[in-house]
Formats: sequence, structure tokens, C-alpha cells
Amino acid sequence: MEESYYKKYFVLEKEHWFFRVRKKILFYFIKKYAKFGSKVFDFGCGSGYLVGELQKMGYDASGTDVSTEAIEFGLSKGVRNLSAVQDGEIKPLEGGFDLILALDVVEHMEDDSRAIRAIEGALKPGGIAIITVPAYQWMWGVQDDVNHHFRRYTMSSLVEVIKGANNFKIIRKTYFNTFLFLPIAIVRIISKWLNLKGRESDFEIDNQILSALFYFIFNLETRLLKFISFPFGVSILVVLEKTKLSHEQKI
Repeated sequence: MEESYYKKYFVLEKEHWFFRVRKKILFYFIKKYAKFGSKVFDFGCGSGYLVGELQKMGYDASGTDVSTEAIEFGLSKGVRNLSAVQDGEIKPLEGGFDLILALDVVEHMEDDSRAIRAIEGALKPGGIAIITVPAYQWMWGVQDDVNHHFRRYTMSSLVEVIKGANNFKIIRKTYFNTFLFLPIAIVRIISKWLNLKGRESDFEIDNQILSALFYFIFNLETRLLKFISFPFGVSILVVLEKTKLSHEQKI
């Protein structure tokens, strides 16, 4: 992600319709698989907004990011337990984590298989990982450029990467942001065809009326995702469980 974008991103995570609904979806899965007080780690936490929200809810939450500027900004906003790393690796702590979040992070990693294995290694047996990634390479747009993505995924391509971690079992997989898929896809395609530039991110396509409308439409998914999985969407969400001790933990 462009360094100048982090401060705006911290505000967006708090106020933008997309992040407000995504937080509802994430909190449903977090609460389902991790009790309050659980040790939660946000891998690629940016400025740590979500870490701060989890701390307020009673989780033992921490996070790391490759951007020192982002971490310092988050700390200045009162978020605790944030740290910056330079190599993109998760540093497992004694006892491991109950839950690891990798939210729109894996696509930033040149070696995504290595990232999945690192997440697996930092979890305790029975621990849960929640991973989200952007969907469909043909939907590549300015958002991918500003965030320095290497790729977008289909469900099958993400599952193939996950198979590289021997101790992960997929317990839930779904696309999401499905109800807004068509208009978002149209904007991406037209922008690509016409080579439209000049905006910092897709989040600039917004106003008060659109925000209320998009929030209402996207928010419809929060209840449905409790019962069904969507076959397509702008993003992908998978929930993984670490099923047994890794080789390193057995030694």
C-alpha cells in the first residue's frame, strides 16, 4: 500500500460503508470461533483499527504490519500491541494464537504459499485462521495498483494455495460482496477499457446517497452469510482450522 494512503485508510475503516459492513461480517465469524479473551493476531493490520476494536471487545488482540508509518499512526490513535516487521513473517509467540486474521493480505505476498504456512505455524492446535482476498484477476483495477497486489484469486486457486499447509482444514469458504458484484465489475471493466485514471482508489467513488444505498445492499449479506455461502462475489472469505501439531511443534 502507498505510504501516504495509510492515514486515509484508517479513517475509511471506521467510516466507509464497505468497511462498516465487512466488520459486521468479520465479527460474526470472530465471535463464532473465538471466545472473548482469546489471543487474536491481525497479520497485516495496517494502522491497527480492527485490532483496537477487538481490544475494546475484550480480546487479547495484537497486530503487525510491514509499514512502520502505519504502525506508528495506529499507536498514536491509542491502539495497543502493534509492531512493525520488515520481512513479512509472522513471529510465533509461546503458546500460539487462538485466532489469526489475514484480511486482504495474502495477495500482497509474492510467495503466498509461504504466507499461509507462516499463519499455520503461528496458530496453536485447534486454532482458527480467517482469510479474505480479492476475487477474479479480470477485475484488476486501481485498488489493486495502490495496494501493491500481486494477484487476485478464484476460490479454487486460493484452495490450492491453502493445500500447501498440511495441517489446515477448510471449515467455511464463501465469496462475499455479491449483491454489488455487477456494478463493481462494470466500473472495473469500463475503467480498464477506457484507461480511466486520476483517482487514488475505488473508495473515492462515493457520496452520501451512494454510501447509504451501498451500505443497505451490502448489509443484506450479513444475515445471509450465517446460513449460506455465495458462489461468486468481489471478495473471498475462508475459515481454516489447524487440525494437529506441526512438525516443528512435535520436536
